[in-house]
Amino acid sequence: MALKRTSFPRTAEAVAVVELRNAIVRGDLPPGAQIRQSAAAEELGLSVIPVREALKTLAGEGIVSYLPQRGYTVTELRPESVDGIFRLRELLETEAEAVASTRLRPEDLAAMRAAVDAQLAATLAGDGCAAIVSNRAFHFALLERCDNEWLLRFVRQLWDALEPHRALAYRRTALKGDAARAHAILREHEAVLDAFESGRTQEALRLLAEHRAEGREDFHRLLATTAET
Repeated sequence: MALKRTSFPRTAEAVAVVELRNAIVRGDLPPGAQIRQSAAAEELGLSVIPVREALKTLAGEGIVSYLPQRGYTVTELRPESVDGIFRLRELLETEAEAVASTRLRPEDLAAMRAAVDAQLAATLAGDGCAAIVSNRAFHFALLERCDNEWLLRFVRQLWDALEPHRALAYRRTALKGDAARAHAILREHEAVLDAFESGRTQEALRLLAEHRAEGREDFHRLLATTAET
């Protein structure tokens, strides 16, 4: 299952939560993949009990689903789920971005620029995992300046629900040699950053809203393609 123990929180359950979530977000456990508790426990060097409790936690977050006779699987999105997630993102991120935009520091803009540069390098290299990491870094360099941990907690949960499908999309386009959308996302990020750097805050916020709406359509296109295969 490509699980590996990369961090060491205090409890075994916390270890399992972190590592399972990371494997799902990276796309190592793709949507629909079955998670066998005994195999996951063996790979993480844990007993089955903390893995079971971790899966219950992730099920509460909507990242995994439990079905009788089948066990736990990585949650597969439906079109209505995409719309629901992006509606919540619109409400929460619009607030977070508006507040954060008044608190941006030069080092925050530098972090956003570094994320764009890393995303470009990842796109040119066809490295979907690195592209996803840098995409997230770009947005959260801004979002985290809202300084509202409760708001950010829910935003992160919404992002985590989408990331396995984002990873699948990057991998499919890489296999096809099609980087058009990845380059379009980069241009959108560049436009947002240029607006912030030039002091055109309202334009930057408008571009972020448009970028988010285009992201929703990306996920609908991905689900439609998946349904055809």
